[in-house]
Amino acid sequence: MLAKRKARLIDEILNNPIELTETKLMSILERHGHTAFGKDHSYANIRTPKQFAETVPLYDYAAMQPYWEQVHESPQLPIITADPVIWYVQSSGTTGKPKALPISRGGVKDYTGAATLTIMSFVNAQKGNNKLFDGTMLTFAAPSRLGEINGVPLGYMTGISRELIANALLKKLIRPGEDVFNMTDIGEKLWAYAKYAVKENVTALAGITTLSIAFIRRMQNEYGPSLLEEFRGTKHEKRIREALNDDGTLDLNTLWPNLIMIGAAGIDADPYKPWIKSTLPNSTLWDSYAGSEGFYGTTLLKHTDNGIQLMPHINYFEFIPENEIEKEDPTVIPLSEVKKNHRYEIVLTNMMGYTRYRIGDMMTFIDTDPFSVHRIGRKGRSVNLAGEKLTDAHVNEGIAFATRQTGAELLDYTVVGTIDRGDAHYVIAAMFNNAVDPTAFANAFDEAVCANNGEFEHSLEFGALSPTIVKEMKKSHTESIIAGRHIQAKSETLTADTAVLEEGA
Repeated sequence: MLAKRKARLIDEILNNPIELTETKLMSILERHGHTAFGKDHSYANIRTPKQFAETVPLYDYAAMQPYWEQVHESPQLPIITADPVIWYVQSSGTTGKPKALPISRGGVKDYTGAATLTIMSFVNAQKGNNKLFDGTMLTFAAPSRLGEINGVPLGYMTGISRELIANALLKKLIRPGEDVFNMTDIGEKLWAYAKYAVKENVTALAGITTLSIAFIRRMQNEYGPSLLEEFRGTKHEKRIREALNDDGTLDLNTLWPNLIMIGAAGIDADPYKPWIKSTLPNSTLWDSYAGSEGFYGTTLLKHTDNGIQLMPHINYFEFIPENEIEKEDPTVIPLSEVKKNHRYEIVLTNMMGYTRYRIGDMMTFIDTDPFSVHRIGRKGRSVNLAGEKLTDAHVNEGIAFATRQTGAELLDYTVVGTIDRGDAHYVIAAMFNNAVDPTAFANAFDEAVCANNGEFEHSLEFGALSPTIVKEMKKSHTESIIAGRHIQAKSETLTADTAVLEEGA
């Protein structure tokens, strides 16, 4: 019944996005008009989105610093939001030092409502998906409380949103619990999840996607014998034996026959789809797009290859064209003016208190009816060996194409730009779950990148770049990042750090 009610909202989002996003903007301006930020930017005089763009300048983290300092000193005062600041989000630190970003109760209400909509859109997508609620949603979350700033708790958004979610049905679904959620050592945490997961009817995996992928990888290839020993003589031993293969790997489809959903957010999951479909054939990978500053989009269509649909009912969206992002005064366009297959930097305004805020993400519109995005990555992440300016979007496209072309089941990867004795080339440091022809994989990667990056194609043709090669890795680079930084650190799709090639050898 709840899913059917949400279906009406989903139809509204898909059919009336411009009206919704402009209505949301005006409600944000009205709600926050008496705040310090609102008064400084004449919210009371703004009547249209055009006036808004002309009146309020673009902001980023550095430009907002004076307001952040006021919030830290007086979190109960209306500095950037009418609602008091109730938590600080520790960012993942993808582009530098982790940040403490303020969130308000009104903003969290929008965030958790979007998270609920993600689940309900999955339930509505196909008959039988309501069986999700018959079991456990194994949720990979980080600690919600790392400390305090002037009496206000600081934590990771995956933990905070889990604590503040109001929907009782979802709260009951999310497991295993605080003792596991609060673990910060990746080895201890994943083993705790493994012991829990063999005792439960797991119907979904959700939360931090880098952790859920690492968990599937370890369950499949490492944990089988240890779990058998751990549960020997218990009622769970038979279940483990039935799933355990002769080579010590686990058949996860036998272990979790009812697992039907894998939630993904924070990474481009396309390269992992062949492996996940082979490993858990009953599951569907359901993409969302969220961050420390808000919840921006999710899968609202039945066909998951149509990208992520933006959420205009809780955000006002603007965009900077890719060729403008480095300009001091870039062109900024509303959602109504974006074009299919064009790449943009997102500019966000929402109830959290982020106004014309550059969160640092780039995305490509796969469609504009409805507004759907893919190839989401960080602005400025590129390697340039011979003028080709390879970005993580090029890499994600190339890797996804190569997995489809070769049938590769990819477990983890990082593309490394290197110059060795004057020879400039890229190395795909990859972990595979099956036998793959490395030359065919590398050639497919180059083919896809050439189709999207003319300078890369030119550099290959004239010998400035040598063809890409594949180096198969035994250790996960993503897991080493998490172990070295923090439990919510993200994977690294592209780098010029050649130490990666030795680390995973």
